[in-house]
Amino acid sequence: MMQRVPRRTVLAGLVAATFTLPMARRSRAQGATPASGSGLDYPEVQVTVTDQALTVSPTTVPAGLVLLTVINQTSDQISAGVLGPPAGQSMEEFMTSAQATPSTDEEMPSFLYQATIPGGPGDAGPGKTSQAVINLTPGDWAVFSEGNQQPAMLTASSGTPAAQAPPPTTVTVTEQEFAFLGLDQPVPAGPQFWEVVNRGQQPHMLLLGKVPAGTTLQQVMDVINLNLPDNATPPPGMLQDKDVDFTIGGVLMQSTGQTVYPRLDLAPGRYVALCFVPDPATGQPHAAEGMVSLFDVGSAGATPTG
Repeated sequence: MMQRVPRRTVLAGLVAATFTLPMARRSRAQGATPASGSGLDYPEVQVTVTDQALTVSPTTVPAGLVLLTVINQTSDQISAGVLGPPAGQSMEEFMTSAQATPSTDEEMPSFLYQATIPGGPGDAGPGKTSQAVINLTPGDWAVFSEGNQQPAMLTASSGTPAAQAPPPTTVTVTEQEFAFLGLDQPVPAGPQFWEVVNRGQQPHMLLLGKVPAGTTLQQVMDVINLNLPDNATPPPGMLQDKDVDFTIGGVLMQSTGQTVYPRLDLAPGRYVALCFVPDPATGQPHAAEGMVSLFDVGSAGATPTG
């Protein structure tokens, strides 16, 4: 449940750290951009994740707004995202630097705090898909998942991009250290896009979970602060795995200055938004430092920790 999410976030970084230079140099098939079939006029990149592998189709798309569709063919909930080098670095330089900064299993690799992370959608359940519109600048990108699958490479081709407008959105969420702004406004039910903007100085994620009606902020913070190990039995009255559905979407991770448009379909009810990216200064997940909001879909009002 919530206490396990920080490790899944770390896994995403550890997978990114497995990049090898030969992988970056390998030839790439020049795939045509398929029609999205979604009613959206964006190039679409389909990322299919199985328990053993991650595949990307096509491997080349025009730079600009792209619909990232993650198809979950694993036995667990999972998503995928895109990352690239910081401004001024090539992918090869970035990979060399990443390999030179090893990390333990209990920390997020330091290079992820400098990487450019356009983002990716939140988790989908087994056999399901999740989608988000992201912005890719020209260059090479790596597509990674939250599991042990080998990352795949993606190229955003330069040229004169077609005129693009962001998808129409119902909610704008601003991420900062350490809060979500915007969830105190009415959130409608049904299919919709959100605009999620990272105005902070660190990477952030928008993990969305549907929780039981009446869930309180104290109940959420009790789970976060207790930090139970995997498979531990929560104390009586504490939120449990069966109480929370984290397969409704969100944003896997995005770096500072990035805007992501997750595609959601929200049923009426009570929801929680959390960020579990670790703060490098304290080692604590951002949620433990206040980046939590409770809100109701179909009515107004959020409960931030601040």
